[in-house]
Amino acid sequence: MALINPRQVEIGNNCFIRDGARFEVVNRPNQKPGSLRIGNNVTIEQNVHIIACDSVVIEDEVCITPRCTIVDATHPVGTSNSGNRGRILSDEPTFVKISRRVFLGANVVILPNVTIGENSIIGAGSVVSHDIPPNCVAAGSPAKVIRVFDGDGLSLRNSI
Repeated sequence: MALINPRQVEIGNNCFIRDGARFEVVNRPNQKPGSLRIGNNVTIEQNVHIIACDSVVIEDEVCITPRCTIVDATHPVGTSNSGNRGRILSDEPTFVKISRRVFLGANVVILPNVTIGENSIIGAGSVVSHDIPPNCVAAGSPAKVIRVFDGDGLSLRNSI
């Protein structure tokens, strides 16, 4: 596991993190330090990459399967005459919040300024570019809600 700026990373109890995981907290000049907070009983499979410029929060009992990417960093848009755009980070505040008991399928990408609601499932290969409500299944690129859990949390109905 690679850990960049470990003092800004908090990992809860009983977490399982496989080889190849990379957690990066990026400190931007003249900005408050970023943070990565991982709750209790979280599973993170191999080759997961998490980048936090401001705030990435992964709540309790989340499962992140192989090759997922979670990133709150943004880069400037428009014409840039100041060099490699990939090395320039926006000053805008950003975040990612993955709520309790979320399941991310393989190769999911979570983009900045997104909250995934409690108990939701994100299908393999999805790109999440906007909030996903609680108790649903979302899939695609961009991810869309395709099923909603009923109140018992066990049965599904088609999304509206």
